Amino acid sequence: MVATAPEQQHKQEQQPARDPLRHYLHYQHGKRKGSPYAGGSTFMERVSETVARGMGTVTFLLVSSAVILAWVLTNHVIKFLRHSWTGLLDGKGFDPAPFILLNLLFSAVAFYTGALVIIAQKAQTRTDQANELAAATHRDELGQQQTELLQRNTDLTVQIHELAQQLSTLTEQVHAATCGRSSVT
Repeated sequence: MVATAPEQQHKQEQQPARDPLRHYLHYQHGKRKGSPYAGGSTFMERVSETVARGMGTVTFLLVSSAVILAWVLTNHVIKFLRHSWTGLLDGKGFDPAPFILLNLLFSAVAFYTGALVIIAQKAQTRTDQANELAAATHRDELGQQQTELLQRNTDLTVQIHELAQQLSTLTEQVHAATCGRSSVT
């Protein structure tokens, strides 16, 4: 038997309201507050994300350029002021050309940058996988709800059809009772 509209409304009122984002629980504040990663993030992941975010900025370029310029000036200009032109022309600063110590510093920065990027990518991959799982669960639930709504719609359509048939029968009976017997043929 099909439930009537008041019964269906009562059933809907009994169901608790569901949070549409309940499948994305990994974003809720828990042990690690404000973590952008599924399951939280470690200290190193947070540091990596911060450093990686900072390295892609104009500020980073300007600071790096200032360090390089300061390195070259300190290495050669101070020596120049101390030892005049001969120190500059001889290239006998604390890191003489071809700046081996500076190259070592850049190699270290490249190494740490690569490591930090890999750590950040792993954390992002974990977040993406958790989001995929949550989205799939959410899609399944939405599909189930749509199926239920379609079934309700079908049931209501059947009820409307039955009521229309009953109304047609009653209309014919009223017409026959009021007009059919008194009319002249």
